[in-house]
Amino acid sequence: MNKKLIVFFIFVPSMFFLTGCWDSKELNDRAIELAWGIDKAKNKDIQISTQIILPSKIGGGQGGGSGGSQEKPFFVETGIGKDTLDAVEQMQTKLSRQIFRGQRRVIVIGESLARQGIKDVLDTYTRDPNINLLTDIFVIKGGTAKDFLKTSYPLEKIPALGALKEYNQMGALKEVGFLNFLLSATNVSSYPTMPAITFGSSSSSSKGDQSNTKGFSIAGTGIFNKDLKLIGFLNVEEGKVLRWVTGNLDKQTITAFVPQKKNYVSLDINKLDRMIKPIIQKNKTKIFITLNGQGMIRENNTSLDLTQLKNITIAQKALDKHVEKMVLKTVIKVQKKYGTDVFGISDVIQRKNPHQWKSLKKNWDKKFSDAEVSVKVNLTVRQIGLTGPSIFERKSD
Repeated sequence: MNKKLIVFFIFVPSMFFLTGCWDSKELNDRAIELAWGIDKAKNKDIQISTQIILPSKIGGGQGGGSGGSQEKPFFVETGIGKDTLDAVEQMQTKLSRQIFRGQRRVIVIGESLARQGIKDVLDTYTRDPNINLLTDIFVIKGGTAKDFLKTSYPLEKIPALGALKEYNQMGALKEVGFLNFLLSATNVSSYPTMPAITFGSSSSSSKGDQSNTKGFSIAGTGIFNKDLKLIGFLNVEEGKVLRWVTGNLDKQTITAFVPQKKNYVSLDINKLDRMIKPIIQKNKTKIFITLNGQGMIRENNTSLDLTQLKNITIAQKALDKHVEKMVLKTVIKVQKKYGTDVFGISDVIQRKNPHQWKSLKKNWDKKFSDAEVSVKVNLTVRQIGLTGPSIFERKSD
C-alpha cells in the first residue's frame, strides 16, 4: 500500500476518538494553548514556546473609551531542552496549570531551526494523542517562533488567529496544513511545503503605545527537502501559483496589461480548476499544465467596452497570457533552483500509470528538473460589473 495512504489511515481515524475531554481535569486546572512555537537553541537544544490564553481578558474590556484594559489576552512561556518533551517539562515547572493542547490552532517554526531540519523535532507530534493534526503550520521567515507568539496583531486579540485568517483571505483552502505536511513528508516522490510568515511594521493606535508591535504578514511558501530541511522560499504570488496547480486555491485576483490599450484590467476569479498531464516518451518528460477559471471584471482602466464580445475576448487573452507567463516562471524556478516536485506531478503519474512510475521514481527528481513544461490558461469572464467601458472614457471601442 502507498506509504502516504498508510499514514492517512493511521492518523485520520484516530481523530474521531479524540473528541470530547481526553481526561477529567477541570477547566480551572488547565492552561489552554492556542499556538505553539519551535526554535533552535544553543548547544543543539530545542526551545519550545506556547501562547496561552487568559480567559478573563478574552471577553473584552468593561466599558469603552481609553479607560478599557490594554493588557494582552494571552501570555507566552518558554522552555529549553534536549528534545521537545524535555523542553515542555522545563516549561511546565513555570506554570501553575497543566498545558492543554486540545485547542491548539497553529504551530510555528523559526527559520533557523527549519533550515537545520525538523525531522527529529516532529516525532513527538505523531505520537501524542492530545495533538490535533488538523491544525495549521507556518515557518517564520527571518525570525523566531517565540517572537511571533509575542507579537500583537491589530485586528485580532490572539495573533495566531490573525495568521490563519490572513492565509485564508488569500484564497488558500483550509488545508489542515500539519496533516498535509506529514503526508507529503512520508511520500517517496513529493516534497512538503509550508506557508511562511514574516514580520512587518504595524501602525500603532497612539504615540503612547508601548506594545512594541511588529505586526506580520504572509510572506509566501517555504520549500523543504526529504530531510525536512528548509531549502528556500517562493514569494506570495509564486505561492498562489503553487496552490492553484495543486488544487488548493479557491479564489484569485489577476491584473493584466492589455497591450492594445496600454492599460490594465483586473479579474476576480472564484471558480478555479486545473489539470496536469505528464507525458514520458523514451528519456524525455513533458508536463502539460492547464488552468481554468471563471470570474468577474472588477476594474477596467482600458477604453474597452466590455459589453461587446470582441472586447471581452481581448481582455481574456491578455489575462490568459499573463497567468501563463507567471505559472511557467514559477514552475521553472522550482525546477532549476530547488529540483523538488512540490506540484504533485509524480502523484499524477503514479495514479494514472503505476507501472510506468516504477521505472521513473528512482530518478524522478532529475527527470522533473529536466522536464519540458507547457502551460495553457483558459479564463472566462462571466460578469463585467455594472458598466461596459470605464465611465471616465469619452470614447469607447
